[in-house]
Order: sequence, then C-alpha cells, then structure tokens
Amino acid sequence: GKTKEGYGSGRIATQREVAALHRLLELDLQKPVDLSRDSLAVLQQHPKIGKQLAAKIESYRKRKPIRTPADLFQAKLINSEQLKDLEATAFGEFVLRPFITGISIETDALYVDEPYSVRIAFTPSAPIKPELISIKAHFPSGKIGRADFSVSEEQWKKGEITVGEFSSVESGEFHFIASLTDESGEVHKQAATFGVFTRNPVRFYVTPSYWTQSGNVGAPKFDFGVRRWFCYASVRWVNSTNRSVNLGRSVTVRMTDAGNHIGTFSFNLSGDVVIPAQTTIYGNWYTSHPEGSNAYKVYHAKGDLTYEYSMSGSGFNPTRSQIWRTMRVIGYNIIRVGDFSATERNEYQRAASEVASGIFQSRDMTVYGVELYRIEGTPEMDADKTRYRFIDSQTEKDALRNKYTVSNWYLDVFFVEGIYDGAFGSSPVNGTVDKSGNASGLIIRRDSDTINLGQTFAHEGGHYLGLSHADDSDGCSDTDPDDPNISDNFIFSSSRRDSDVITSCQIDKMRRHGLVRSLTP
Repeated sequence: GKTKEGYGSGRIATQREVAALHRLLELDLQKPVDLSRDSLAVLQQHPKIGKQLAAKIESYRKRKPIRTPADLFQAKLINSEQLKDLEATAFGEFVLRPFITGISIETDALYVDEPYSVRIAFTPSAPIKPELISIKAHFPSGKIGRADFSVSEEQWKKGEITVGEFSSVESGEFHFIASLTDESGEVHKQAATFGVFTRNPVRFYVTPSYWTQSGNVGAPKFDFGVRRWFCYASVRWVNSTNRSVNLGRSVTVRMTDAGNHIGTFSFNLSGDVVIPAQTTIYGNWYTSHPEGSNAYKVYHAKGDLTYEYSMSGSGFNPTRSQIWRTMRVIGYNIIRVGDFSATERNEYQRAASEVASGIFQSRDMTVYGVELYRIEGTPEMDADKTRYRFIDSQTEKDALRNKYTVSNWYLDVFFVEGIYDGAFGSSPVNGTVDKSGNASGLIIRRDSDTINLGQTFAHEGGHYLGLSHADDSDGCSDTDPDDPNISDNFIFSSSRRDSDVITSCQIDKMRRHGLVRSLTP
C-alpha cells in the first residue's frame, strides 16, 4: 500500500534466479563419477557424458573394467576433447590423480551459534599426492571465510581431512567450496550446501543491495528522475519447523531516527511468502520514499534511519532491523565496439552493476547506474566499429577515446573484442572530468568470466579516478608494496578475479575525483 512516508514491492526469487546465484558462487560444480561403479542413471546425468555415451560406457564395462577414461578413448568411444573433459571430472578403477568425492558435516543439523566441522573426502592413495586443500565458506550472513590446509601423509592414505570449527551467527544456507591442489599443480573443486537453522523457528533477514563502509549499514539510492529515495534489499526467509509456514505478503516498516519514531508504512509483495519445512527461500524487495516524506528529509541531510520490518502468518511474527545511510556513487557508460551477443551484453552489464559495485561497496561507494551504447549505425560509425573492434596500438586507443564520449558524468567504457597486448583493460590514471581528449575513458576487452570482468571494471575505474597500481609508488602509506597480501588489493598490477581490498587512502583519492558524486543531490 502507498502512503505519504513510503511504499514498496518485492517477490520471492524464481528457481532460475537461485540457480544463477549458485553458479555465481561456484556451487554448481559437477561431482566426479566412477566410470566403473556408478549406476547408469548417474552417468546419464553427468553433463559431459549424457544418455548416448552412458549407454556405450555401460556396454563396454560389461565386457571389461574401465581403468581410466583413456580406455574409452582407446576404444574410440570418445574423442580427445571428451577425454580431456572426463579426465577432469571422472575416474576408473585406477585413480591417476586425487578427486574430491564428498563434503559432509559431522552433526545431524546445523544451528546458529553452535560450532561444527566439515569433512572433505577424496580418492585415497592416488599416485599423484594431494598437497593442499583450500576452502571458501559462504556464511548465511554474507561473510566469507577462507583457509588453506596442507595434506599429511596419513590424510592422503586415509582419503579425508576434517576442517573447522565453524559457527554461523545467522540462519540460512552455508555454502562450502573446497579446492584440492595436487603435486602436479592440477586443481579439483567441489561444493556443498547445508542448512543452518535457529532454535527460534521462523526468521527472515534483510540484506541491503548496496552497503556503506562499515559493512553493516545499507545505502539507499536516489533516483534523480522521480526524485525519490529507494532502499533495495535481498531477503532470506528461514523455516526451522517441520511444517510449511505462510507469512502472507504484507510487510510493515517502522522507521526511527536515533530512537525517535518518524513514520510507519506497509507494502505488499507480489505473492504470499510460503516457506516449506526445514527450508530457506530467497527473494527481494525495495522501499521508496517520495519528496516531502520524513525519510526523504533525513537522507537529504546525509543522516541514517533504522527500519524495523515485520511480517505475520501461521502463528509467527518475525521482525528484522536494518540501518540505512547515504553513500558516494559512480556510473558506467558501456560503449560496445564490435559484435557481442545478447548474453554477453547482459553479462558485462551485470559485471559493472553487481560485481564492480560489490567491490566498491566495502568503502561507501557503489555503481549508481549502467547505460549501454554502441558505435555503429552510420557509415562513419560502422567504419570505426570495424577499425577499433580489435585495438592494435596505443594510437588506436587514443584515437577512439578522443573521438567518442557520452555527455554525462558516468565513466566512458569502450568495450572491444580484443586488445593487442592481451591486457584485460586500459585506463589513464586520473582521467579528465570533462572527458575530452585521448586520455578520456576506459578500454576493456571481451571476457567470458563475469567475475573477472567485474574486477576489471573496478580496477580500470580506480585508475581513471586517480589511482596508480597498489604495488607501485601510489602515494598511499596503507598500500605497502612489500605486504604479502598486496595482491588482494583491487588495483594490484596483476590483480586476480577475487582481489577486492580497497584501503582508506585509495577511497579518499577516488572520492575527490569530479566524476564521483554524492547520492545526496
């Protein structure tokens, strides 16, 4: 329902959206199969095998055992490319390299604030010895834990290692990803998801889509077109009971400023929130605050508000509080130069709006918006598309940036099919505010890895906003080039897809650039 103070909307996530989230978190890793012992049904479900090849494997192993995937190649049942795929995801009676075969917990169920350990099983006594187990733990709260463990001789022979203890402060889903590196340098990954429940049986959690520097405070966005503040959030509902719970679709929001009540409003989701027994479901909602409302006034004064959300149904009345505060923003104009599929266009837009934004959010900055453009449509632009779709020299970089720009305050990003030096991207350090001349704009090349592409958007954007590489003489005392963790910095010279650290000095430099805006108009 719409009120003077605000309104909102939201819905439960679809199965496709949850599957996309799992792919992003690397939770869709295929479990390895035993070509000699696993059932025909298991073989058929493997994405690298399928029904036709599974039938051939079934027929083959009735005659003789499958020692390694190479037996299938020798029998001309698979080609060399299929052999490469199977060697990475399957094994036979003779295991050449270690595979992770299972991830399990040592308790019947996981509960909030109660410690637990995780057991990682792998093929024992493989000829190639496992050396390192690396883990990444995604907790329900959104926090991520990482650790590395050396594999002992005893663990190698036994084929398992137990790590932990872990403990979760919130209920939801605990995602666990393990990577096994063997002495030949090969890596095998596996993932598992476990439900974390609470003794208080029904809860929901509100996670802001944009964060301020503290990591605990959400950042509202101001829409200049409609002159309203929007608070976007993902939502997680958890049911620890043995029966389905229906919380309805109505959400009530009570707003306070330093403990003083300034207003209450309600809104409806698109459908009832029905949570099956012992299950976590996901969704999203937003609230909006029009000009003249109390919330609008507080945000315009760069203040903060506490929202208490509440729902009710099936005898339960869960509530959740969240603080919201304004922050700084940048925008991206993605100007494509070349031919890109609709899927690619969606991915590079998501790389900027979600992945790069996620990196900046740790320091009170986020991506305000992403606009899409293209160089084609006139004879001159079509000629430039052909000329610049693959950048062959620094001269071409300069010419492209000098000729084209978008007349707004967003960063211009020229998205090309390739760059002559193989770099992921290129940007001047401390680019011009008026976006004129050959030092205007970023150049980024095609990349099928959305996470890596998002890191490139953040990295090159950092250069344009005034930053040198973290391991160079960047004028920041908090980026010591000799720090063993310097590669974790988002603008390290050889940054990785998971390099996301931004120091105080770096964010202060970026904030001073003329293309960084305050969300408060």
